[in-house]
Amino acid sequence: MNEIKSLADQLRHSMASKPRDNLVPVTKTGKKGAALKSSSNPAPLILQEILDYDASKNKAMVHVKLDEETARLLGHFKMATGIDNIKLVAFAVRHLFASQPELKTYIKNFILNFDL
Repeated sequence: MNEIKSLADQLRHSMASKPRDNLVPVTKTGKKGAALKSSSNPAPLILQEILDYDASKNKAMVHVKLDEETARLLGHFKMATGIDNIKLVAFAVRHLFASQPELKTYIKNFILNFDL
């Protein structure tokens, strides 16, 4: 009885066991990674940054609530790339604060003016 799997379970298992070679673009010459250096297609560059991001030392937990469309997109992203949702969210938050330094300035000013 335990051997019966739903179609969704079978698809998840088959997708998880397939190699993720499609993450590294192959150029017309057949060389992998050459397309990553191209600035005309920024999507593979950010994807490679997410893949290279090391979230193994992250210990703090944050509970987030997402709208249905974003949650569905996050699930599709995980299926398409094999990148864990936790890793993607950790990368996205770090990238947000790194690319928008005025947010850190705003937080520092708040802390300096905070009175108990």
